[in-house]
Amino acid sequence: MMVPSSSLAIFSSVFQNVIVDVLLFLAALYFSSRFFSIRYPPNLPRVRENGKTRFSLRTRLAYYTDCANLFREAYDTYSKHGKTCLIPGLGFRNEVIVSSTSLRWITSQPDHVLSSAEGFREVDQLEFHSGPHELVTDPWQGMLVKRDMNRILEKLVAVLYDELQNAFDARFGTKVNEWTEITLYETMKCIVAQGSSRFTVGLPLCRNEAYLTNCSKYADNFVLGAGAMGLLPKFLRPILSPLAMLPNKSAVRTIKRELKPLYEQRMKLLQRSAAENGSDEPQDHLQMILRCAQSDHPSELNFNDITLRLCIANLGSFHQTSIAVTNIIFNILASDPEYNTIAVLRNEASQATQDEKSWTKTTIAKMIRTDSVLRETLRLNSFGNRSVLRRVMVDDLRTEDGILLPKGAMVSMLAHPAQSDEAIFANPLKFDPFRFSRVRESAAATADGDAAGLTFVSTGARFLPFGHGRHACPGRFLVDFELKMIVAYLVTHYDFAFVDADHGKRPETAWLAEAMLPPSAGKIKLRRRNL
Repeated sequence: MMVPSSSLAIFSSVFQNVIVDVLLFLAALYFSSRFFSIRYPPNLPRVRENGKTRFSLRTRLAYYTDCANLFREAYDTYSKHGKTCLIPGLGFRNEVIVSSTSLRWITSQPDHVLSSAEGFREVDQLEFHSGPHELVTDPWQGMLVKRDMNRILEKLVAVLYDELQNAFDARFGTKVNEWTEITLYETMKCIVAQGSSRFTVGLPLCRNEAYLTNCSKYADNFVLGAGAMGLLPKFLRPILSPLAMLPNKSAVRTIKRELKPLYEQRMKLLQRSAAENGSDEPQDHLQMILRCAQSDHPSELNFNDITLRLCIANLGSFHQTSIAVTNIIFNILASDPEYNTIAVLRNEASQATQDEKSWTKTTIAKMIRTDSVLRETLRLNSFGNRSVLRRVMVDDLRTEDGILLPKGAMVSMLAHPAQSDEAIFANPLKFDPFRFSRVRESAAATADGDAAGLTFVSTGARFLPFGHGRHACPGRFLVDFELKMIVAYLVTHYDFAFVDADHGKRPETAWLAEAMLPPSAGKIKLRRRNL
C-alpha cells in the first residue's frame, strides 16, 4: 500500500517540529542547570564522584533508584567522620550534608544565617501548588501549638480520646468475634483526621466526611505538589503553577463550604469576647488562630487566609501521624511472635489507665514500653530521611570542617543512617519494640544508669524525626498523646493480625527517592474483643 507523498511530508514536518521542541527543552534544562545553579566550592566532596566537581548521571539516578544506599555511603564516608559533603537531590537540587557531630553548630546559627523557614519553602514549593509562601515562611499558626496548645494539653486529651473512640468504633467495627479485613493506611488516615480535627475545629465538623476527606486530599496534594515542582527547573515552576494549583483549589473550595458556618459563628464569638473582655471560648486550634490573627495578624483575619492556615496546620497532624501509626501497627504485629508485643502493651495500657482513671500527663509517662515502640518505629520508618533542613542566607558560611558554603545552598543532616548506625545500635535495622524501654527501666532500677533523651519526644543527633533545637516540631507532645491513646485503644479493644495472604510477614515499606512510604495497600484483620 502506497502512502501519499503529502502525508509523508506532513509526518516529516511534525516529526521535525517535535524533535526541535525536545532539543530546545533539553537545551533550556541544561542552560538552567549550568548557569542558574548554585556554585559549590571545589573542596566540597561530591559523594561517589572521587574528586569530580559535577555529579554523573549515574549518581543522580541513584537518588531515585537507590537512595537508601546513597545516603548510607555519604554517612559512612563523610558524616560520621566529621566531614561535610554534597549529594544529589530532587530535580536539579544539590544538598549539603553536614556531619553528625555538627548538630549544635547548625541549630545554633541565627535565622538570618541559616533559615529553617526558607529551607522549608524550598522543599515545599508551596507558592506553586497550594498557596502563598508566607504559610511556611511565617508559620505562626504552628507556633500557637507550642505557645498555647501545649499549655492546655490535658484539657484537650480528654475530648481527643472521646473522638478516637468514636472513630475506631465507626471504622474498625464493634462486632465481637467477627474478623474483618481493612486496608490499614487508608483506614488510619480517616481515624487520625477525625481525631485530630476534634482539637482543631471541634464538634460537629470533626465528623463531617466532606470536610475530613478534602482536608486529607489537601495534605496528599501538598506532598505530591512539592515533589512535582521540586523536579522541575526553576524557570518552569511559575509556568506550570496554574495547573499544579488546581487539585488543592478544588479541595479548598469544599473545605470552605463546610467550614463557613463555623467560621461565621466563631467570628461573632470573637467579637463578643473582645467586647466582654474575654468570655468563655472553645479551646481548640481554630479559635487560637482567630485570636492570634485578631491581635497580631489583622490583615489575615479573613475567611480565605484563616482557611489556608487551618489547612497547613492539618498537614502535619494528618499526613505524618497517619504514616507513623500505620508503621507502628505493622511493627507491633511483626514483632509480636518474638517479643509478645501485643500482650505487653495491653497490660501496660490497662495498668496506666486503671491507676489514673483518665488520660493525663502521668498516664502517658507510665507508658514507657509503648513510648519505646513509638520511638523505635520512627527510628526506622520515618517518612523523611534528612532532618534539620536549613537554607544559607549569607555568603561564604564556614562549616566546622572549613567548607565555605554559598548563599542559597540547602543544608541538612542525614537522619536514617544516623538512626541505624551499627556502632550505636545493636542489630540496627531490626525492629526491637522494647529497645529503649529496657534501658530506661534498667536505669530506673539501678538509679545509676543514663537514660536521658530516650523518650519519644526527645530529639538529638541519634533521633531526628522531629528535628532539633528551637525549630523542632512543636506538635510532637500532642502527637505523643494521640499515638499512645491510639495504641492503647487498639490493643485493649481489638484482636488484630496480619491477613492470611501475608503469611505472618510485615508488608514492606518502600523508598521513593528519599521518602520512605508506608505499605499503603497493606491489610490487617481484626475483631472486637469481648470485654
